[in-house]
Amino acid sequence: IRELLSEKGSLYVHCDGRKSHHLRMILDEIFGETNFRNEIRWKRQPVRGAKARAKQYAKNSDTILFYSKSSIWTWNGAYKPYDENFIKTKFREDENGRLFRDCDLGDYSEDSIKKFEAENKIYITSGGKKRLKRFLDEERGESLGDMWIDIPELNSQAMERENYPTQKPEALLTRIINASSQEGDLIFDCFAGSGTTLATALKLNRRFIGADINLGAIQTTSKRLINSLKNIDNAVGFEVFNVNNYDLFRNPIQAK
Repeated sequence: IRELLSEKGSLYVHCDGRKSHHLRMILDEIFGETNFRNEIRWKRQPVRGAKARAKQYAKNSDTILFYSKSSIWTWNGAYKPYDENFIKTKFREDENGRLFRDCDLGDYSEDSIKKFEAENKIYITSGGKKRLKRFLDEERGESLGDMWIDIPELNSQAMERENYPTQKPEALLTRIINASSQEGDLIFDCFAGSGTTLATALKLNRRFIGADINLGAIQTTSKRLINSLKNIDNAVGFEVFNVNNYDLFRNPIQAK
């Protein structure tokens, strides 16, 4: 995988606590310790059922290891929408009805402050102190750390459910793809499974390649992509190939 990545590329490896430490050592060796970016903990579900009665801490989270190919990796930031209570308690309306919160001006120059004043981005306290307005409609949301507790695993009633073992929610892949790639970039999932990565890449206007040794996985992914294409304007479609002894044979399944 490292050989296939562009210099700005990244790798995300999903695993559980049984082997994450072994994988971390292998990845350090292949990618280099300096290209380790994060060990993300993803909370899949609340503690319930038999797990709540086990004689140990319940296992309800997985690990996602994040490495870059080099020191110039693509990074767009990762955010989630502000909590409603946070908006209610931290933001207020200005004279134009826009919601804002204020913060210290820090070390902004006088020229920058004059620019903010011209843009109506300066708030003056009752004591006459100037503070910077941060408008809600210009905010990207809450910056994410390495603990993700806001994306639940798929339940039995989820619209995107394919009844495929280990299927991940599209929200999880949406966060990863948005953070580490641009539109038009190429996304590769070498264990495609139910096709969540590919379906998400398609919806986010990325190119994609998926591979899986299981024919059932390819069939599930193909059907899923065909259904996704029905709801996407100007989508370019996909083709399925069978790789055998390094020769490519075109499969009859095509969608454009």
